[in-house]
Amino acid sequence: MTEIKVDNVQNAAGSGKPNFPVSPTHSAGSALSTLNTYSYTSSGTEPSNPKNGALWWDSANDKVMVYINSEFKEIQLNASSGGGAVWYGARALFFSGYTTAASANVNTIQYVAPATAGNAADFGDVTVSRSDGAACSNGTRAIFGGGYASALSNVIDYVTTATTGNAQDFGDMLETGSGHAALSDGTKGVFAGGYMSTSSNAVVNTIQFVTIDTAGNMADFGDLLAAQRRMAGTSDATRGLFAGGEGPSNVIQYITIANTGNATDFGDLTVSTQKQSGASDATRSLFMGGEASGRVNTIMYVTTANAGNATDFGDLTEATESGSSTNDDIYAVRGGGGTSGGRTNVIDRVTIQTAGNAADFGDLLAGNQGLRASSGAAS
Repeated sequence: MTEIKVDNVQNAAGSGKPNFPVSPTHSAGSALSTLNTYSYTSSGTEPSNPKNGALWWDSANDKVMVYINSEFKEIQLNASSGGGAVWYGARALFFSGYTTAASANVNTIQYVAPATAGNAADFGDVTVSRSDGAACSNGTRAIFGGGYASALSNVIDYVTTATTGNAQDFGDMLETGSGHAALSDGTKGVFAGGYMSTSSNAVVNTIQFVTIDTAGNMADFGDLLAAQRRMAGTSDATRGLFAGGEGPSNVIQYITIANTGNATDFGDLTVSTQKQSGASDATRSLFMGGEASGRVNTIMYVTTANAGNATDFGDLTEATESGSSTNDDIYAVRGGGGTSGGRTNVIDRVTIQTAGNAADFGDLLAGNQGLRASSGAAS
């Protein structure tokens, strides 16, 4: 039998004992109890007496933690790596809306690359011209549903974000309606709230969803805390947020996207707003503009995984409501909306992980209010 004699074993950093998934044994077969072995705990409170390398699923906050040098540190799970589901991409699309130039709802889809400042270009057309719908993406396919045409619509369109061209029919929403908030985890597309006309003829608390890769009709997901419309929707790979709404409201509520069910209170916005827009990367959600007692230029943010109140981020270049925003992995872009001077064609941009004021990015094809945005792959 070959023997290896070692005087001392340390971890790679040279700061302590290594962590083994099972205890090594000495020649007599007994475990070497002085070496660390990893442990795993799932609980809503911090485990007692952990050793270096101990893993803890913090079930109260949906976080993975590891014990290093006398404290638990969060492990950030990046949904954009390793082939994981992603709800955004390098091409930002703006769907439909009501333009000053046409004095009507338009069927135009336009696009920009958030990483490269410039004006929007034509992408194609939606199947029905409408405003105040909702849009989200799985990183490859973007869907756009509902809104107001000559009447309320239940139509859901889809496009492949990397291929310019006209939208195709995807399916139908549960009812005709407008004023929904939308979000995605890269698999499910979720629409919430809105004004529905088919049966209720009122603002509703309905949350509905589809699997974005599979064309078909919406199914029931659960309920909001209360009937609401004109909210902003954001998400990470696990949790979806709905913020603000008619009133105006300061409420932020959340769902776990993989599990159907009702929304739960998350925290409060810094300013009660409606008609604002949202954008989110893997960790941070932004809420932009909207209407309080009047139009605002406020940008607020939260860490999507951690329930709590919003924090001030900075300001848009103009006070606007009923615009729309989306993002790639670094930048969020916000375009269009109503201002004191009328419908705007301005596109703003911020760096999501760096608080500060927005900078001018470029222009939409025309002043546009009630458009909706999402993003996905450019190639």
